[in-house]
Amino acid sequence: MNTGVDMIEKKFEKATAGERLSQFMLRHRMPIIVSLAVVIAAIVVYGISAAVVSSSRAKGISFVDTVEYELTNDSASLSDAEIESKRSDAMTKLTPYLAKGGVVGVRANMIAAGIAYGRKDYAAAKSYWTAAAAKGAKSYTAPLAYYNMAVCDENIGNLADAAASYGKAADVKDFPLASHARFSEARTYEALGDYKKASESYAKLSAGALGDVWTNLAETRLIALKTEGKTE
Repeated sequence: MNTGVDMIEKKFEKATAGERLSQFMLRHRMPIIVSLAVVIAAIVVYGISAAVVSSSRAKGISFVDTVEYELTNDSASLSDAEIESKRSDAMTKLTPYLAKGGVVGVRANMIAAGIAYGRKDYAAAKSYWTAAAAKGAKSYTAPLAYYNMAVCDENIGNLADAAASYGKAADVKDFPLASHARFSEARTYEALGDYKKASESYAKLSAGALGDVWTNLAETRLIALKTEGKTE
């Protein structure tokens, strides 16, 4: 992470709100794991209609839905032990569905990934997200899986793999988190000390001219890297 130098610290005192946020983001990584609610919303875009799926697939979807509901329903007031009991029960039920293809396999692996992440078993969570990405390679869930694979890799310390997965997510057209993914790709390269690749990723975001917070932060980082003499 960028700790800053005297010149940057002086600049930071006069920074805009966007620049302050940029410095904060670089000092405190904020990987985001998408909640199950958002996962379900993304699945809807998958385009699978209950009217055309096979009876077997429909039953599989219904079963996985039930497992997810039982896992999350009334969980807010539960103790850690009770939550873990729910997780164990859910995993037992999901296990036969993890190897299935199509939407059933995607859904099962996404839920399993959420369970593993909640247990802080980031390696297992990544493996489930990887399976979800492979099973839904042509679906809208793929970039979501790439993004969360990257989050898991950051938690493990595999920054090079994280940067690659953030980049894959950002490359998918119309992915709602594309800007955040591209910024995270650049931020991760910066953490690796690969300022050339970081600059290239920030520049891609800036070139998109989206005007969102991540684009603004990327432009701030491009200036900072030049000011620090890390890029030309």
